[in-house]
Amino acid sequence: MRRRPVALVLAFAPCLALAGPAGRAHAAAGEDEWQVSARLGVGDVDVDGRAPLGALAGADLEYGITDAWAARLSLGTGFHHVDADMKKMLPGGRVRASTALIGVTYTFDVLRLVPYIQTGIGVISFAGAVTNPGAKLDAELGLGADYLLTRRWALGAVLQYQFTPAQLFGSAMEFGGTSFYFALAARLSWLF
Repeated sequence: MRRRPVALVLAFAPCLALAGPAGRAHAAAGEDEWQVSARLGVGDVDVDGRAPLGALAGADLEYGITDAWAARLSLGTGFHHVDADMKKMLPGGRVRASTALIGVTYTFDVLRLVPYIQTGIGVISFAGAVTNPGAKLDAELGLGADYLLTRRWALGAVLQYQFTPAQLFGSAMEFGGTSFYFALAARLSWLF
């Protein structure tokens, strides 16, 4: 069993600690503002008992409900090479995992560094070299931090953990046990 949720929390704990009493610098999508972000990174997808590392890309669109809360639409896809396993009747080739999520983002503005947490629910679709292609219900937890380059541009990183919501009820202390996706990505954002 993997301990990824613990690593996820520990990796961004310093960013959350910095978010304490500092004043708001309005570095994320503020009230009635939009933010569009592009993500590139790596992650592993857990399908058919295999967890190959692969490249991923995604985009987020956020609308500021308040200065701290934003509604978010997130789309992403990853490509992962897998070797055939004839003993287990698993095909070889490329696995494609695509996600579509809606959710919320909460930001902690600290001058030019903007830590945030995000959550969402949606679907994940598996295609390619998998035994059962198709879509499944997907939930997401994420931690990230952006650095404000200018008033409108930010560069950052985000860790994402995606899992089946039903698994969470069976093993809440382990955030659902085995993930669908665990990813680390660089993020470039534009606020308008």
